[in-house]
Amino acid sequence: MNKLPKLTVAVSCLAFNIFFAQNKFLSPPPFDEADLKKMNSLIEKNAPAEILYNSMRYNVLNDKSLEKEYYSKIKIYDKKRSEDWLNINIPLQTDESLSRFEAKIYNLSNNKVEKIVIDKKEQLKENFTKGLNIYKLALPNIADGSIIEYSYKVTSRNILNPVYFLEYNIPVVYEEYNLEYPDEAITYVFNTTGNLIKPKYHISSTEDRLGSLYNVFRFGYENIKSIQKEKHVKDLDRFRGKIKPELKRYSSKNFVYDGFKDWNDVAVKFRNYDDFGGFLKSNIKDVLPENIKTYYEPSGRADKIFNFVKENYKWNRNDGVIASQSLKQLLKTKSGNSADINLLLIMLLRDAGIEANPLLISTVDNGILNIISPNFNNLNFVLASVKINNQIYFYDATSPNSKVNLLPERDWNDFGILLEKDKGTSISFSNTNVSKKEFDIKATLDIENNTVKGTFVRKDNGMYAIDSYDEFEMNKEKYKQSFPAQYNLDSKNVESKLLADGDFETKLVFSENNLMDVVGNKVIINPLLFLNADKESFDQTEQRVHQIDFISAFNKEKRIELEIPENYKVVSLPKDKKIATDDEEISFNYKVENVGNKVIITSGVKVASQNYPKEYYPFFKQIWKIVSDTENQVISLVKK
Repeated sequence: MNKLPKLTVAVSCLAFNIFFAQNKFLSPPPFDEADLKKMNSLIEKNAPAEILYNSMRYNVLNDKSLEKEYYSKIKIYDKKRSEDWLNINIPLQTDESLSRFEAKIYNLSNNKVEKIVIDKKEQLKENFTKGLNIYKLALPNIADGSIIEYSYKVTSRNILNPVYFLEYNIPVVYEEYNLEYPDEAITYVFNTTGNLIKPKYHISSTEDRLGSLYNVFRFGYENIKSIQKEKHVKDLDRFRGKIKPELKRYSSKNFVYDGFKDWNDVAVKFRNYDDFGGFLKSNIKDVLPENIKTYYEPSGRADKIFNFVKENYKWNRNDGVIASQSLKQLLKTKSGNSADINLLLIMLLRDAGIEANPLLISTVDNGILNIISPNFNNLNFVLASVKINNQIYFYDATSPNSKVNLLPERDWNDFGILLEKDKGTSISFSNTNVSKKEFDIKATLDIENNTVKGTFVRKDNGMYAIDSYDEFEMNKEKYKQSFPAQYNLDSKNVESKLLADGDFETKLVFSENNLMDVVGNKVIINPLLFLNADKESFDQTEQRVHQIDFISAFNKEKRIELEIPENYKVVSLPKDKKIATDDEEISFNYKVENVGNKVIITSGVKVASQNYPKEYYPFFKQIWKIVSDTENQVISLVKK
């Protein structure tokens, strides 16, 4: 007797929930003046902004084109802390076009609503970077309390990756994801990576559209907290909650794709692709100089072939696991995507009698590779794997300063898929190298003019040298302008060069008048000048969520030589300091010497591993507090 009413209530609630969800999806709420008067987020009281409503719709049409429709409504509470939300950014791939755009800005002035409408996409500023057209718009008249509302529509031929992130650095009141595609030609499966966030509303159905059956998936989410930003994380996107449908089946008149059963199936199908296996079978006769091809020692021969490719072929900054052109075109243009460059390296190594195979990876910014679920969509880069005397070596010829087993930061993303004929094997690999930065300052004190003048040299080694040189090669002028800004210097005399041993050196001349305090006859100055430890602080107050990831073990060494004027003398020096953890994973050494009219300071930090569990954070926090306190000590000078 008592159970029937409960069951009736449950069924009624379920029916209401389905009815509510069906009417909620794809129904942006009308403007509400109450949102303008809202003083703070109810999800996170101190949030600088919040997303009131987000809607993403992916609609795959019968001709296999894709429509992406996006709508967003954002509330700004504190403009100064909302820098990421004061601009609109619309990224488009090369095969996509923007067909509709509209933006509205609402403000409340003297209890009256003011609305600004921007409906011409020509007002968007176009910027091309790394294979993307990014349309940008700096929004006008944004103030504390503003509401930003914008929408756009994109048409595309790329149906591979309809991914949508659910978490941001501000909270979300409501957001939804909609995926619709024809049932007969396409099948997606949902693969969850990052934080698991369950939808409050969910519809999965099949609809008849002009005689074609469509699969429809709709997910609605409410009251999502912001994701915590943390330093020393490879890429926060790999941890963000997201919806990630993966294409498992695709058919058209000329092509059928039926997913991958396992990584061996990947190896077989890749070997049969014209732009992969077919590319690797191309004729490369007479490409490699004979003196390199016949070099007597295998590892030396591999290195020489590697250097030959780096010196003669340039990466165009486009990722890829499939060749973008024929070998003939590559040999002519001498430029290509990551697959073009590293598949060529593999071919030349094989032609020289060295066992070489492709290693497919997902770069750090592409997200962690799910090795449990074989999928073409998760891979975006090719490396070369070489076996000599049963020892495995890795090469990446897209980076001009990389070396064997010494790869750019983007490559160290934990997992890869090694393809050996019809065999595909998932492997884990990590950076066991130690990278180094050396900072050297030679300076003189011009106390009469309250100025410190000198030269500053930074020498990068290992992975640091690879990434710095890559950045320099990409845009030399931008690098020279940005380098002084890292240290809050105003110098324009910047010189950078690659040294013979592969280290990358940058040198500048500086003259600064804000580095010492002169009070009467007394001078107080931090001898580390602009190199104190505050720039690398471990100051997180919230509980650590992710592991601490430096990608490379490292040494950072600073040497400062200050020349004291002859009419001044040193009356106090900082105290030396030397500490280390019991396991010697982290160590710090600080030493000060007064030699004649010079003060010489050396300060060094060593971290022995490339990553640490999050439980190690208190140790880093404690030691970096000691480093910071030590490096912020001052010296005192007085007139003789």
